[in-house]
Amino acid sequence: MEAIVAHSDADGIISAVLLNKIKPTNNIYFSSNSYLLKTFCSLIIRGYSTLSILDISPNKKTIILSSVFDKVNWIDHHIWEEFKIPENVNVFNEQVESTAKLVSKIFNINDELVEIADEIDTNNVKSEKADFFRKLISAIKWKYKNYQIIKFRQIVKYLTANQIEKLEKNEECVKVIDEFNFWLKEKIEDLLERIRIVEVNNKKIILVESINGVPVYEIFNAIKSREDFDLLTVFYRRIDYRTKKIITKLEFRSPDKIDVLKIARVLNGGGHKFASGCLLDYYLSQEDFVKKIETLL
Repeated sequence: MEAIVAHSDADGIISAVLLNKIKPTNNIYFSSNSYLLKTFCSLIIRGYSTLSILDISPNKKTIILSSVFDKVNWIDHHIWEEFKIPENVNVFNEQVESTAKLVSKIFNINDELVEIADEIDTNNVKSEKADFFRKLISAIKWKYKNYQIIKFRQIVKYLTANQIEKLEKNEECVKVIDEFNFWLKEKIEDLLERIRIVEVNNKKIILVESINGVPVYEIFNAIKSREDFDLLTVFYRRIDYRTKKIITKLEFRSPDKIDVLKIARVLNGGGHKFASGCLLDYYLSQEDFVKKIETLL
C-alpha cells in the first residue's frame, strides 16, 4: 500500500494536494519532524510499503527507519544534516521557497497553490488567497486540536477537486477564521505585554511564553512591527499525559540576522536558516535556554 505523509502546515498540505492531483489516494497522513518516528511506526503496523514524504526533514532515527519500507520518495526544502541515505529512499531536497514549489518542479505541475505556499512559508504573505489559507490552517489547529488531521485531509480532497476560491466562500471556513481572529487579537495583545528581552553577546533576544493556538508568525510579525531584535524564541508548553512530564516546544525566528538552525540542531531540531524549531521531552526554563545559546551567538 502507498501513503502520503505531509507536514501539518500550509506548505505540507498544499504539497499533498499537488501530489494527490497526479497520484490520487485516500491514504494521507500528517506529521512533523518531531513526530515522524511515531508516524513511521504506525504506518509499518498498518502495512504500508511505499511512502511519499512531503515537507518534513529527517533526523538520524527517521532516516534509518525509512529503510524498512520498500520505497520512499522524500521531497523537502528544509536544510538537511549529512546522512547516509538508504538505497530504497529517493531524496529530492532543494532550498527553494516551499516544498510545494519543489513538487511542482519534479512533476511539472502548474498550479496557483504553489505561489500561495511560497508566500506563506517565507512569511511574505501579499495575496488575499495566501492570507486566507494561512489563517484557515491556523484556525483549524486552534479549534479542532484533537482532530485537526481529519480537517486537513478534507482540505486536501476538496482542493484536489476544486479551486481555492470555492474554499474561500465555504461558510464553515469563514466562520472558524472569524472566531479565531477574535480570539487571537486578545491573546497577541496579552503576549506583547509579557515579552522578556535579554542581551547575549550584544544580540537582542526576545523570549515569549505563549499558549498553544497562537501561531509563531503572528507573534513574530507583531513584535517586528514594534521593535528591532536579533532573535525571537517562543516557548510552548504542554503536559505529556503518558509520562506526566512537561514538554517544551521551541520556535526560533530571526529577521535575517542569526542562523537559528544552529540553535535548533543543538536541541535536536531542524528547519531553515532563519526559521527553525525543536521539541523537547522536558521542561526547559528561559534561563537555561539562554545559557545554552551563549556559545552559539
